[in-house]
Amino acid sequence: MKILVVGLGKLGLPLAAVLADAGHSVAGYDKSSDLVKSLNNRSFYSSEPNLLHLLDKPLDLNYFSSISLEMIEETELIFIVIPTPSLNDGSFSNEFILKTFFDIGPLLKQKQDRTAICIVSTVMPGSCDGELRTGLESVVGETLGKKIGLCYHPEFIALGSVIENLQVPDFHLLGVSDTWVSDLVEQVFKTMTSFAVPCKKMSVLEAEIVKISVNNYITMKISFANSLLQLCDHFHEVNIHTVTQAIGMDSRIGSRYLTAGAPYGGPCFPRDTLAMSKLFKDFSISNSYPELTSKINSDHTEFLVNKVLKFTTKEDVIGILGVSYKTGTTVIDESPGVLLAVSLLNNGMKVYTWDDQNVKVPNFSNIDLDLNQILELCDFFIITRDTQEIKKIYDYLKLKNKKFIDLWNH
Repeated sequence: MKILVVGLGKLGLPLAAVLADAGHSVAGYDKSSDLVKSLNNRSFYSSEPNLLHLLDKPLDLNYFSSISLEMIEETELIFIVIPTPSLNDGSFSNEFILKTFFDIGPLLKQKQDRTAICIVSTVMPGSCDGELRTGLESVVGETLGKKIGLCYHPEFIALGSVIENLQVPDFHLLGVSDTWVSDLVEQVFKTMTSFAVPCKKMSVLEAEIVKISVNNYITMKISFANSLLQLCDHFHEVNIHTVTQAIGMDSRIGSRYLTAGAPYGGPCFPRDTLAMSKLFKDFSISNSYPELTSKINSDHTEFLVNKVLKFTTKEDVIGILGVSYKTGTTVIDESPGVLLAVSLLNNGMKVYTWDDQNVKVPNFSNIDLDLNQILELCDFFIITRDTQEIKKIYDYLKLKNKKFIDLWNH
């Protein structure tokens, strides 16, 4: 199938690669000419596991920094994978999706054959059948459904495992109103995996609610576990991991993400939780879990800082091992390593950091050391996440009998 992927970012490029690897003819578009150039001349680098391996294969995958009528005429399915930035009130902006519609709309208007447009970007519930549908219909000059179809297919991925998440998903979520669009997209889904994956089809609005709710339920589990950590900290000889592991053995609950330690971070969890909180407020739903979850997460960073300060003195040098928010990525959005480093520095502590992806704390790049330096120099350590050198770290800390807090629960 001829497919166009609009947006070659952290999800868009892996999606394009997986689609091409599944045998489709894929055109990847991004407004960044520098990115497109680096992809075309093979100088592009990414820390995302398995992505470069896929891109090195002889795929029918081509990159462009402009969209032509010929490209649109050949395309049967368009995936829109572009940013929907958070606004001050926590909701997501559709500005860039609408701009994309205005860019491709005149070309779609000239096309005779049918085209399905699939929104992958996370949007606020009500967007696809509201502002986005209205915007697209205004530029193509006709009601959607017959020649142009619009559906919503958000991916459930995590940076550091995007390729695996795309090829081995738990399920596919598809919000759709037209049968022909559903059939077309499902046909593509079946080629992306080596086994049968259930596809949960529903209305577009229902799918929008499901997407944002999944991440909110996960952040609620993480925050609940961290609340229990704070409770157990007031008792002697209580192991929080023993407690959460036992709770997770109940089949109604499950153990995934029910782990205490680091606050949640990254580009999705914090913003999706704030967006859901905004939705609850819009409809005057009191005592919302998302709002409480966000507060617990914010307070947990302060709890950890106070815990470190209790175990250290002003003379101690603190080492933070892991700056990016998780292994396999250089992203630092709401990263526990960054938040803890900045907070401890603001408390007058001497802090150094190390990251296996060479990520640095913004505005404090001078505190970054290599692994051997930081292990020798620091007196107290905070392990924020898994790293490529975790065994070496543990062996050294135990050999030298150095104090540390492990937020990744090894």
